[in-house]
Amino acid sequence: MSETTSNAFERIRNQHEQVGLDEWQRIFGQRDWDKLPDLLVDNVTYHSPADVMPLQGKDAVVGSLRQSFDIFESFEYARWFSGDEGHVLEFRGSVGDATFTGIDIIRFDADGKITDLVVMIRPVAAVMKLREKSAQ
Repeated sequence: MSETTSNAFERIRNQHEQVGLDEWQRIFGQRDWDKLPDLLVDNVTYHSPADVMPLQGKDAVVGSLRQSFDIFESFEYARWFSGDEGHVLEFRGSVGDATFTGIDIIRFDADGKITDLVVMIRPVAAVMKLREKSAQ
């Protein structure tokens, strides 16, 4: 039985996405901010838990994420889920005395580059603490 063109494309897309997910987790684990732009499309969109309007572009996304990680006192990925619309990575961490749980919702293009990132954090007290420390 031969593989159809759509099945072959799907398999390749999934491989690119898996490489992207692995690199995403490595970058955040090692705080390797210089490599983050290589994983993003030029016009990437980032929906931050602290901002009403999404950020656009590599520089804005890298700057925002880097600032957040300078504030986090602990951070680790716990588990992840995948579907046709993207991937969800659950994480845990702390800002000061506020612990949080959150998710990254990530969408990739066919080349394994991130096109859209949504970050949600709970509880709201942790988001407020993050926003407060970001303003300092």
